[in-house]
Amino acid sequence: MEDFVVPGDTLGSIEEMEAGNNTFDDGSKIRASTIGIANIDKKNKIAQVENGKQLAIPKKGDIVIGTVAAVLSSMIAVAINYINGKPNSTGLECICQNMDRRKIMVQYMQQLTSLN
Repeated sequence: MEDFVVPGDTLGSIEEMEAGNNTFDDGSKIRASTIGIANIDKKNKIAQVENGKQLAIPKKGDIVIGTVAAVLSSMIAVAINYINGKPNSTGLECICQNMDRRKIMVQYMQQLTSLN
């Protein structure tokens, strides 16, 4: 029987296996990051989710280009358009905490002026 999973479903613990394609390590558990079929490789101890296409999730150090989709009093939603120069059509968005909007705008203006 194939196990159908959705994002956030637990596939195992980090003590048992490593996160593979379309999964992530939340600090204690390996969880699905996309909808698909869970595939646990017991020999190599890797959990992954097969869905026919890879979900592009940026990693630390990646260069991300996005469009601000919404601005609320405490957060900003950004639609991710490119990751490391490659188009991203998965509809992935990130939520950025916006504790001090004025400070963010000042930093943004400093970055814009440094480009000139």
